[in-house]
Amino acid sequence: MIVAVGAVLPEALRVHAPLSALPDPRAGVVDGPDLAGWLKRRKDARLLPRAAELALPAAGRALTGFGGDAEDLGLFVAVGREPPDEGDAEASIAAMAHDGRLDRARLGDAGRALYPPLLPLRTLPNMVLAHVALQHGIRGENACLAGGPEAGAAAWHAATEALASGRWRMALVGAAWSGVDRASARDRLRLGATVPPGEGAVFALLDAPVALPAVDGPAWQERVGDLGPVALLLGLVATRPA
Repeated sequence: MIVAVGAVLPEALRVHAPLSALPDPRAGVVDGPDLAGWLKRRKDARLLPRAAELALPAAGRALTGFGGDAEDLGLFVAVGREPPDEGDAEASIAAMAHDGRLDRARLGDAGRALYPPLLPLRTLPNMVLAHVALQHGIRGENACLAGGPEAGAAAWHAATEALASGRWRMALVGAAWSGVDRASARDRLRLGATVPPGEGAVFALLDAPVALPAVDGPAWQERVGDLGPVALLLGLVATRPA
C-alpha cells in the first residue's frame, strides 16, 4: 500500500521572466524550496541540479515516519533527459575550436582546463537519485530511469516488482523534473513542444505492490505545464494528502 506521499509542485502557471523572449513566457515554477532541513551539509547545495533541489524535500516528506533500516529500503527514481548546459562550458568549448572544428589536442589541454569541474554533477540524470540516496541515507537497491512521462510509470513498475518479489520490504519511488530554464526552453522549441514547461517532484513510500492512481494529464498540464516524468505520479497527489 501507499504509506506516505511527498510533493513539491507549482500551484499554477505564471509568467516566468527568464522565458520572456518566448511567445509564451508562462511556466509552472516552484518557489524555493527551503532545503535547510534536508541537507546534511549546507555546502552540498552547490552540487544540486534543480531537479534534485525539488526531489530532496519531496522524498523527505514521503519518508516522514519511516522507522526502518535504510538498507532495507529500495529507491526508484524517474528523471527527464540529461539537463542542458546553460552556458557554463562555453569558454571550454570555444578554447577547443580551431578553424571551426574540434581540435583534439586542445580538448585535452585548454578545453579541459576551462571545463567547469562541477558541471557533470549538475547535469548527469542519475545525480537526482544519488543526492536523494546520500542525503536520506538510503542504501538499498536503486534504479534511475530517464525519459518522459513513461519514465515515471516505469519507476513505479520497478518499485512494485521489487516489493512483489520480496527483495525489499519497502520502497521509495518518485520522479523529479525541471524544464523552466532557458536552455531547456530552447531544446523544447527545437523538439516542437507546445505546452508551457513546468517543474516539480513527487515521491511515495510503499510497503506493498499497488496500482498507480490514475491522473487527468491534460488538466494538470493546463494548470502547471509539462512536468515530464512527474506527470504520471500526479494521481498520488490528487488522491492523498501530501
